[in-house]
Amino acid sequence: MTKFKLLQSWFSQVWVAGDASALDVLLSPEINVDTVFDGFLAPRNELPELIQIVHQLIGPFEIDITRFIEDGDWCSANYVMTADGPYGITPVSVGGSMMARVKNNQFIEMTTNFDAFTLFEQLGQLPEDALMACLTGQKLSWA
Repeated sequence: MTKFKLLQSWFSQVWVAGDASALDVLLSPEINVDTVFDGFLAPRNELPELIQIVHQLIGPFEIDITRFIEDGDWCSANYVMTADGPYGITPVSVGGSMMARVKNNQFIEMTTNFDAFTLFEQLGQLPEDALMACLTGQKLSWA
């Protein structure tokens, strides 16, 4: 399997389809259950719950790879996640990036960056332009 196909499977099977059993196929056995990948909010053994939470927050979604490069055993991609949002009323379009090291057609190491700040703005959980407000020194407060 090419690195591009492996990355596509990661997004389509694990994240879009929510198939946590695909983690055992796509992640190397060298990865321990308590391994925390750089950029993830949860260790390996908590990824199924994280996937479920993402689906509950935004509903069905798609992920499109917009750029892909590889060099040796490493590959990297930029992607965009889009959804109609919860109950189809809050559209979401958020970007991210992922770098991964591949060995024997499995991921052995990865680092991710996902624009969760923008996601929560689009879901209405943070005020619009919250990042810009934070950069000016303003404080966010909830009533």
